Amino acid sequence: MKFKNNFVNVIGCGFAGCECALSLADKGVHVHVFDDRDLRLLNYEEKGVEFSQKKEFAKELLHEEICFLNGKLCQIKKEFLDKGIDLSPQEVLEEGRKRVKKHPNIQYFEMTVKELNFEEINVVATGPKTNSALFDWLINVFGARKCFDCFPIFPLVSQIDKSKFYEKDGNLFLPLSYKEYLDLINFIVLKLNFEILINGETPQLGTIEYLVSKEKDGLKNAWMTPIFIDNCEKPYAVLKLEKNGSGYTINGFASKLSVEAQIAILHSLKGMENCIILQKGEASQNCYINAPYMINEFCQSIKNENLFFAGNIAGVFGKTESVANGLYVANNVYSKLQGKYFVQLPENTCIGQMMQKIIKTNNLNYSKFEPIFADYDIIDLQKKLKTQKEIDNFLKFRSKMLLEKYKEELKNGKFI
Repeated sequence: MKFKNNFVNVIGCGFAGCECALSLADKGVHVHVFDDRDLRLLNYEEKGVEFSQKKEFAKELLHEEICFLNGKLCQIKKEFLDKGIDLSPQEVLEEGRKRVKKHPNIQYFEMTVKELNFEEINVVATGPKTNSALFDWLINVFGARKCFDCFPIFPLVSQIDKSKFYEKDGNLFLPLSYKEYLDLINFIVLKLNFEILINGETPQLGTIEYLVSKEKDGLKNAWMTPIFIDNCEKPYAVLKLEKNGSGYTINGFASKLSVEAQIAILHSLKGMENCIILQKGEASQNCYINAPYMINEFCQSIKNENLFFAGNIAGVFGKTESVANGLYVANNVYSKLQGKYFVQLPENTCIGQMMQKIIKTNNLNYSKFEPIFADYDIIDLQKKLKTQKEIDNFLKFRSKMLLEKYKEELKNGKFI
């Protein structure tokens, strides 16, 4: 197909869009970036999986793969680390967006895109908060269905009486008896009924109020599963708090209740009577395309060869995952511009496995498609190698070798 213009449109400048735009621009491609982020009145800071290396091996491996493939946001992170400055994920993104706006090969537009010209190459990287007009237009053109998912943000608290908790590996566990758990549930229901009376809103999927409204043990079965605690009878339920910087994240306590109600609920728990909320719980409904139905393994639209999807909207969940996917899409778009065959990601890399899980998800109910985290299946290796360190070293070595071959194939790819 002949292109109307010799540039690429990148719609959205989040983690995936920013990475994609910078990667293409540094290769000499002229890029038009359309971003309505600055036009929206958002009090909502994007949160989720950290861009920096995580404890989980899959996150660490994915981060290393991005760096090995010369990811632009990864380079920004390293530049500042070399100066002794450890940027947060959001700060990395903001620095990336500054470079997008200043790049000589990029034209940046603060505007909302509501439809696309399929004679131009377009990368849709608008995330789960895609403008409804654009999303409806895409759905109408491709005849697919919207997929919905609840994105939870758990509350972050400080000033906790640790003497009431069981501590392990820096995390805290609060055992609750049947009566204590029931008191918590009843208090949540009380606050929920009051806010329904005032605002008339029904509980949103994935929140604590939704779980307790479905059944008495809804919260217990989802997030407060009982565990054995040393020198203690097995409790009826356990509240889990994960160490996070200067505070603790309360796992599973996403909520759409007012901050006053959330504070009251937490203060009703022993050891948390004087806790301070540093970040209130939230839950938002996000939309995605159904990736197995709409795109191929190269994140290219099945029905239109000039359309690519990147990041959250394609079903990739998490900041690191979005960066990796944006980089992969940039490589594919560049191959297309050169008139070369696409190069498939090696399946035995973390990035490659992530893409395969998206494309090969066998889900006939398109409205229930769930976004994919980066993880890594090491069950077979556990049978062959003795220690976790041996497994980690082997996977890192194999990943590097496979991606070295991938980079060579990109460079010396065959022309169509």
